[in-house]
Amino acid sequence: MNGLSNQNQKTKMQFVNEMDTKEDALFSTQRIVELLMKYRWVFNFQVTRFFIEKPWKDIPEQWKKVLTTLTTEEINLLPFGYIKNDWPRDLKEFILTASELALPRNICTEIKPCNLAPHVKRGMNPKKLHEVCHIASFINDIATKTGCDVVVDVGSGLGYLGHVLSTVYGLKVIGLESKQCHTSEADKRLFSDNNAKIINVTFEMEESKESLMELKKLIYSCFEKFRKREAIEDNLNRADCTFHAHIEDEGNFSGTSNSENQKGLHDEKDTHIKMKQTKNYPECCGNVGERKSGSSGSDVIDAYRCLLIGLHCCGDLTPAMLKFYSQVDIVRGLCCVSCCYHRMTKLDDKYMHFPMSKGVGSMMSENGLVPTVPFLRLAAQETRARWKGQTEESHQSHVKAVAYRSLLELYAHQENLEFSKLFRKIATAGDFVDFSSYLEKTLSRCQFSSTRDKESMTAQIRALNEEYEEYYPFVEVITVLQVLLQPLIERLIIQDRLLWLSENGHPSYIISVFDDVISPRNIAICSNKSS
Repeated sequence: MNGLSNQNQKTKMQFVNEMDTKEDALFSTQRIVELLMKYRWVFNFQVTRFFIEKPWKDIPEQWKKVLTTLTTEEINLLPFGYIKNDWPRDLKEFILTASELALPRNICTEIKPCNLAPHVKRGMNPKKLHEVCHIASFINDIATKTGCDVVVDVGSGLGYLGHVLSTVYGLKVIGLESKQCHTSEADKRLFSDNNAKIINVTFEMEESKESLMELKKLIYSCFEKFRKREAIEDNLNRADCTFHAHIEDEGNFSGTSNSENQKGLHDEKDTHIKMKQTKNYPECCGNVGERKSGSSGSDVIDAYRCLLIGLHCCGDLTPAMLKFYSQVDIVRGLCCVSCCYHRMTKLDDKYMHFPMSKGVGSMMSENGLVPTVPFLRLAAQETRARWKGQTEESHQSHVKAVAYRSLLELYAHQENLEFSKLFRKIATAGDFVDFSSYLEKTLSRCQFSSTRDKESMTAQIRALNEEYEEYYPFVEVITVLQVLLQPLIERLIIQDRLLWLSENGHPSYIISVFDDVISPRNIAICSNKSS
């Protein structure tokens, strides 16, 4: 058989509903863990140390003969199950198994993105606009099904998503953002739109009991504010009715206008809260879900149901959200898209939040699969959908970017020197015309702990380039093998979180909410609590 495998010619399912069964999930997890353990040499190294770690030495010789002679079209199709009959058997098995176990990512066609007025989409780039329009529509569907009228947006950033949820769908939104500058910008959008259904909060969500308790109190405090605003709005509406009736009776009216009264609704000085300074919470905030008869807080609890959401929840944020969702009764739904898995916290060389579930944890332990930074970083890389569109020129640019940077690390390693960057980026796209141009630019943007002059260093690094240039073709060989394994690692992480929810009594599912060519992290973890 030449070309794509039959399985990958079929359209992948767009909606994954509740992982089929727990047994099926554990079986696929077992296969993923075993495959990742067997081929861990593909990803267990830092890309900048390519010439130090020499990962091409682990590639079977028969694989090298095939993979170094692929055309651009063939290398682009490899992650989708492209094989040829005369290829080595183990290579074909690897490609077919990896492509079969890849996480389904086709965007769900049932999601109908909302249309936004120019003032609402102000400031959004095309990627953000695509994300917000799609996930806002989906979140509104969840809110409707779960009866939630308050959305808690964790990591709300500049407030784009909350603004759309409130303006387009009429939902009340509590925006939680750890950076004060982002919260302030989100407030500017709020005031310019005169929107009283959004409360932006400077708050950093953590897993600790103290943080979760503060968050519970904060949510109840926001509930109280929403309740007061609704009462004011009701009074204004009644006053407006009286106003019109009075005009009909008297033909004129003197006194304070409704527009002046309306200012009281939107110009509250406490609309923006800085969590570390605000401690005036209602008395009802002691225990989640506890009703205290006779208290106004109890009425507030009865009135609102929360939907916990997050768009691109970085590092430890998704695990913290899952635990908060599991523990807090008034939070009835969950929808979060994760990113930056490699930013999860490590303690004593172990990640605190991966694996989370007992099932995945035991499998990884039994097979000896230990998560590392390169392992988790690969999970957060671009998907095979983008790889498929690479041109020969873009492949060559990637080879140069990896190889040239790795030569600097190799030089520092061999000379036992400290190497540091003076700028976040030591090279731009225009610096990769040839190695000489790259070297001239980068040596002015980084520094080595060496007393040698620049000319001597340049000569040594150029000599290394000549020595290692024959290994350049292996950059894309290793990269395409990583592209094959990327969706498996990400599926393992996501499936671990789904299994954790299942182990804690919460049915869950995943859905592709974005086009992964536009937004690679496009899988949302969702869960609804039964009434």
